[in-house]
Amino acid sequence: MEIRFFRTHSRLVEFIWPPLISEEILKALIKVQQYLEKEYGEGIKEIRKGYHTLSLKLQEEISEEDCQELIEEFKRIPAGPDDYPTKTWTLPVLYGGEYGKDLELLAKIHKLKTEEIIQMHSESVYTIHFYGFLPGFMYLGGLNPNLYTKRKERPERLIQEGTVAIGGQQTGIYPQESPGGWNAIGSCPLPLFDIQKKPPVFAQVGDSIRFKAIDLETYKKIKFQVQNGKYELKHD
Repeated sequence: MEIRFFRTHSRLVEFIWPPLISEEILKALIKVQQYLEKEYGEGIKEIRKGYHTLSLKLQEEISEEDCQELIEEFKRIPAGPDDYPTKTWTLPVLYGGEYGKDLELLAKIHKLKTEEIIQMHSESVYTIHFYGFLPGFMYLGGLNPNLYTKRKERPERLIQEGTVAIGGQQTGIYPQESPGGWNAIGSCPLPLFDIQKKPPVFAQVGDSIRFKAIDLETYKKIKFQVQNGKYELKHD
């Protein structure tokens, strides 16, 4: 693992792993974060995560010498079992039609039937690596390689809230209306971000996500239950 120190900012330390979407890297990233929060919690102003990066913004300036001491200290973190709890969440998705307008296009690109796209997408188990782009936008690893699809050359001006989409080697759900360049294949009727709740997202980094195909009637029923506060999302 490489660790960088940016002298220009003097308060930013970045931990860098190989540029991969990997659960092994995610586990190492979480372990490093837990260690640093435990040992230096009050001195850390902000933490940002990516697929293979962990950036720390510190309260006080740090010298290059101090940074090197931190690097050496990190190298002595004992290896051990994963000690953070995870959950598996099953999210309903209405695939295709007006709710997933790019599904047929993806079927043509990959020379598959739309039913095959749905099956491949819903039978995989995805891992939340981090949140970004929009509040509540999950970056999920675990997409079937047969579904890798480049992003649109011209992003859409408006992607509907709940849209399930594929972009590159990733899949995710738009938690609110937004411009976007990913390929829409379906819609999830559940809210993904609520600023009134603590935490505002129900699933945490490291948790697993499954998608379950539903029909239009079930989609509308869930929407109604959500609007009336009667839908309870459970986890395994």
